[in-house]
Amino acid sequence: MRNILRVPMFGLMLVCVAAIAFVTIYILVARDRKFAATLEKIFVGILFFTITGASGIAAMPFEKIHPKVLYNLETTPITIIGQIVIYASMILILLPRLNKTTKNFVYVVIKWMSGDPFLCLFLLIMTLSGLWSQTPEISFRAIFSMWGVTLVCIYVGKQYSWLEIYGLLRWLSALLTLWGVVKTNPSPDGCWRGVLGHKNPFSFQMANTASLWILYAFKQPKYRYLSLFIICLSLIGLQKGCSGASRILTVVLISFWAYLSLLKKLPVKWAFFCFILFLAGSIGIGILVLNNLESIIVDGLGKDMTLTGRTEFWPLIIDRINENNPIFGYGMIGFWQPWRELENPAYGIIVAKSGFIPPHSHNGFLDLVCDLGWGGLFLFVLSFFNNILRGVKYMTQESLPESGLPLYLLTFMLMTNLTEGGLFGIGTYWCWYVVLSVKLSLDMTPPLNRFKTPP
Repeated sequence: MRNILRVPMFGLMLVCVAAIAFVTIYILVARDRKFAATLEKIFVGILFFTITGASGIAAMPFEKIHPKVLYNLETTPITIIGQIVIYASMILILLPRLNKTTKNFVYVVIKWMSGDPFLCLFLLIMTLSGLWSQTPEISFRAIFSMWGVTLVCIYVGKQYSWLEIYGLLRWLSALLTLWGVVKTNPSPDGCWRGVLGHKNPFSFQMANTASLWILYAFKQPKYRYLSLFIICLSLIGLQKGCSGASRILTVVLISFWAYLSLLKKLPVKWAFFCFILFLAGSIGIGILVLNNLESIIVDGLGKDMTLTGRTEFWPLIIDRINENNPIFGYGMIGFWQPWRELENPAYGIIVAKSGFIPPHSHNGFLDLVCDLGWGGLFLFVLSFFNNILRGVKYMTQESLPESGLPLYLLTFMLMTNLTEGGLFGIGTYWCWYVVLSVKLSLDMTPPLNRFKTPP
């Protein structure tokens, strides 16, 4: 096959076929609105699927098109050029549609800034973090990639309804489950990792799939058998993933929808207070899992006693952060740098009992502090609570289940980032957070008088 590709005539034929296909699709996008909208959803779905979880899909070709390759030291120039060509081609193909759908983009951004100023300040710190990073070239590459993904998420939040977002969430989770069950990729201890490379992220996504499709089974009886099929597969994956925390997460996410139907009947202030209590209770359950309560975890969930290692190296990470620029951190992708050996800011962080060297904090909030310091965490927490309040208001005003999606996503992010990373970075946690922030800003922020309200 490689010998065929080296033949100049064959390469020229491939270029011609690709050019013809590109022009044909471009013309269809320009003439058919429905086709253009469908193709756009496919492209968005490809990107969001590629960056699923914290580290993305660990299978070809998704590893090559993940935006993180732009700042990965091992990435070859050909891979970088190829990725730029792929994403640039997607944008060019959709250009006729984007010319129409981005006319009010400035208005959307200003309204988003008005509705969630804390997240915008957070992004400002992220953008400037390369200035104080010990490896500015890597940090600025990561910042560039992060902004590219963030702009796509802003567009999704602007353009798509909550119903469309719910459908996108549901089908991406179903695809991940189907592929994960087919390609189990078991670890040495027999636990399934699917296409995510590790059992914990895989199990968390199985919990997400189960809760989304259980809700869909009740709301859409017409597709109940399809829902039950996907639910069964996700529960099998959940069991084979061997993650006790994910089983607790499944119970929390399923009970979330029942609890939300009760909150909807309450005044906004009481609904907000009760939702905070729900999160506090969920965190309490997470702490029990983290502390390896023997009677629940070992006997009830089949979990081994390894989670305590996290609490051993977390204080070491915090001490290291406080040693150097605790307010603004080490800059994006500036802390966990094992290739620098002795100059690695995380050098020496190790679990004494087992000799385990953590590749990251195993906590999304702590990883955020590593990159952007306590100042960055403070702004993000303010944004998080702001979105909880706006999510509660939106939930009480609109119909379920779509109106409950912002609170559902916030709950899922919070619970999964207690023991794993991915909250801040190129992954779906960050993507969905930006989407819900933009969407809530458009839905809940009063119109700006200085700007024309978009149609």
